[in-house]
Amino acid sequence: MHQFTIDVTFNASLPFIYASFHEVEYLSQWFAPGSCSVTQVMNDFKEGGRYRIKMMEPNGVEMSLTGEYVTLLANEQLVFSWAWEDDLEDSVITSVNIHFNEVEEGHVNVVLEQSGFVNKEECQQHEYAWMSCLEKLAVLASKQKALS
Repeated sequence: MHQFTIDVTFNASLPFIYASFHEVEYLSQWFAPGSCSVTQVMNDFKEGGRYRIKMMEPNGVEMSLTGEYVTLLANEQLVFSWAWEDDLEDSVITSVNIHFNEVEEGHVNVVLEQSGFVNKEECQQHEYAWMSCLEKLAVLASKQKALS
């Protein structure tokens, strides 16, 4: 099995960054890689609750991601399953484990690990997509900070 870890620090408040990973108004602004956009978010944010996020590529192709929340520790940790509905990947279900830590006032370290990939290519594609999404989150965080 393959996995990756991304370690990034945001210039934002801990409650904002944690909320950005589950509140629809924030997810819809950053949770799609590159030039893709989020077209729908359905979210039952509780342990055992399910989520579904639809994304669209610029050419109109839609992708749907679904999963279940496993662990929710407010402002500390999120663990959820991850599965694409199109069944085009070899890795049917993977797991995402995210740790949040305020390293100093207004700076949040996020360590994101996704595991369970059956091949290196899918693992690398997801790592690249997450990095692209997290760049969008950094932009959203700086806009939010400017407003506060």
